[in-house]
Amino acid sequence: MNDNFSVLNLPDEMLHITLFGGMARVLLCRTTGLARKAAEIHQPSSTALAAMSRTMTATAMLGVMMKNEEASVTVTVAGDGPGGKITSVAHGGKVKISMHHPEVELPLKKDGHLDVGGLVGHEGRLTVIKDLGLKEPYVGQSPLVSGELGEDFAQYFTTSEQVPSLVALGCLVHDGFCMSAGGALMQAMPGCTEEMLEQLEVRSLFFTSISREVAEDPLEDLAKGWFEGMDMKVLSREALSYQCDCSREKMEKALIALGRQELTQLIEEDGQAELTCHFCRTTHHFSKQELIDLMARASR
Repeated sequence: MNDNFSVLNLPDEMLHITLFGGMARVLLCRTTGLARKAAEIHQPSSTALAAMSRTMTATAMLGVMMKNEEASVTVTVAGDGPGGKITSVAHGGKVKISMHHPEVELPLKKDGHLDVGGLVGHEGRLTVIKDLGLKEPYVGQSPLVSGELGEDFAQYFTTSEQVPSLVALGCLVHDGFCMSAGGALMQAMPGCTEEMLEQLEVRSLFFTSISREVAEDPLEDLAKGWFEGMDMKVLSREALSYQCDCSREKMEKALIALGRQELTQLIEEDGQAELTCHFCRTTHHFSKQELIDLMARASR
């Protein structure tokens, strides 16, 4: 890294890497664009932006790990902090996010860092729902460890998915603007020896400033330096983007699901309806006649 930090526009992407002939897996990603898009949509405080960025980075990792293109993963972070619940969804490398109170800001910690743990909360639960297109989705949960999110996702992978994991999530924010964001996930696969685990832990020290590291250098160049001598192979490279899949049709279905009684009340009291997507803030307006037509399609 250069001493003079500069804001570049390198692409958001994720590398899927294997080490030691497949005995360890690494996901290394840059998510600056995701964070900037989330900031544009939700207008969060600096601390909320850091929390949202870290959550999106981890959600993107989970999304890319699911090979089925139709599959999706939903992550909720429900802590006892003033920021409220965070919800992030990924279809592969396409990610979106919402937060109950993104406007909340907290003072910096004594070390000068953003108080993400204070905003998220130190008590609560991390939930991961994987929809593979089958009848029942997979649901995994783990308690929050610190609310700083890196440790919390490491706890989830290690306890809920039974895969020893090291997770680094970072977002460098200045006055509400994301300078750089990214993350790394290292996982020990079956057969990984104690010696290899020790090497992984040593190399994890490179990730302590992950958001700065991914700002100026290509991810593959970073990986080659960090994992030299560890039989590193890049299996895939995937683009990441903030993308919401909401539509007027989905909003119509949500209104129909209210049922005839609630739709009748809505028509009589308001004579219209406006639904706003939590993820992209797009608003859809429905007139009185449109609500009447939807009521005719409701089952009860």
